[in-house]
Amino acid sequence: MVRTGHPAVRDVGYHPPVGQDAGAEVTDLAALVRRGGLAEFVAPQRPAFELVVQVTSGQTWHELDFSTYALAPGDVLWVHAGQVQRWGDIGGLEGRALLFPPALVDAPTSDLLRVLGASTRSFWGGAATDGSSLDVDLAALEAAAVRLGRAERMDPAARSAALTHAISYVLLRLASETTVGTPAPVERDEVFRWFEDEIDKRFASERSVAGYARLLGYSARTLNRSARAHAGTSAKALIDRRVVLEAKRLLAHETVPVADIAARLGFDDPANFSKYFTLRAGATPAEFRRRARGPR
Repeated sequence: MVRTGHPAVRDVGYHPPVGQDAGAEVTDLAALVRRGGLAEFVAPQRPAFELVVQVTSGQTWHELDFSTYALAPGDVLWVHAGQVQRWGDIGGLEGRALLFPPALVDAPTSDLLRVLGASTRSFWGGAATDGSSLDVDLAALEAAAVRLGRAERMDPAARSAALTHAISYVLLRLASETTVGTPAPVERDEVFRWFEDEIDKRFASERSVAGYARLLGYSARTLNRSARAHAGTSAKALIDRRVVLEAKRLLAHETVPVADIAARLGFDDPANFSKYFTLRAGATPAEFRRRARGPR
């Protein structure tokens, strides 16, 4: 099917089926399609939850924050909360699906996943082919979720904790998987992790390195050193990268005027936003929007 425009992005909250443990949902793609209908997956979505998909059959494309992945059996996709996704023919795929709110994973596990690079990675090509160790682990998680769902005599808190631990194990296994062409993860120190967290929280209101340095209690030099060590760029460029990503999301998927987008991103003057964006994206906001919303 050929689409000639990009409808507005839709925020999607986490709403597990009635009667199911609200902490997480272990299901399959067919169940998600039955629940929402194919029309649910036509427009761009911004999930407020984590979504992990293992493709077991079928092929299609999936667009995630301006990167397009060709999905095939054995591939694993991890859509992080806040990313903008766009499905190809989801009805032509079969596979397992795991949905959970970001807060499900405890702080130590979340930190370790970041160290392993999972927070900045979304695609593991061929990592879970039929019979592979990761495929076996994902199948075991699916079976555990079914058994726990039937364990009526088990304390609800214990049942929820058991499922959470099983999910954490699978996520750590996935994050530890390397595929051809994937660099080995580089351990991120706590300064960089805190800096990344604050950027995600405040990029629309704070764009200066000095501002983040004050918030975190470090010098601007320390933030620059950490950014260069872990991201290969300056602290300011790291901040700008996040602002530009959000601007691209809004320009590509929203129909509001550029001036409104500028205001949402903390710019008092649309002209200043246009200069800022053009310098970093290599195109004016209007030019980028035209290209992004053109025929697929």
